[in-house]
Amino acid sequence: MKKILLVLSICLCPVLASATTSEEYYAAGLTVMKEKDYERAIKYFRGAIEQKADYWQAYHYMGVAYYQLGNRTEAVVSMRESLKLNPKNDELKVFIGKVEGTGPWVPRASWTVCLVWAAFILSLLTAGWVGYWSWKFKPWKRG
Repeated sequence: MKKILLVLSICLCPVLASATTSEEYYAAGLTVMKEKDYERAIKYFRGAIEQKADYWQAYHYMGVAYYQLGNRTEAVVSMRESLKLNPKNDELKVFIGKVEGTGPWVPRASWTVCLVWAAFILSLLTAGWVGYWSWKFKPWKRG
């Protein structure tokens, strides 16, 4: 009798383990997010995504969890994936803009790009000025 129960438990374990759906993982992730356990929430959202690759809500909240942990890079990656799957989410577009604005990213056409160009032009002008005065006064011939 014990052998039969052992065989049945071994056979049924894979079936029971795969019974968890993506919606269950997603719901569990939301539950632990309310408890502010963001690392566990990320694991649940990953489980939901493994079950259903186009689960944009799981990507969205996984990005929020990463953001709460201070990992802005992973937050933006997850949120962009969510936006790719659901491009009509205007609220997420605004949030991504805010996250990127406060992060280490530099927006295009920012003042730092102008600063780099100004430094480059100044170095060219300096090199030209030094070259001109060296040619005009020829210090190597004075001596």
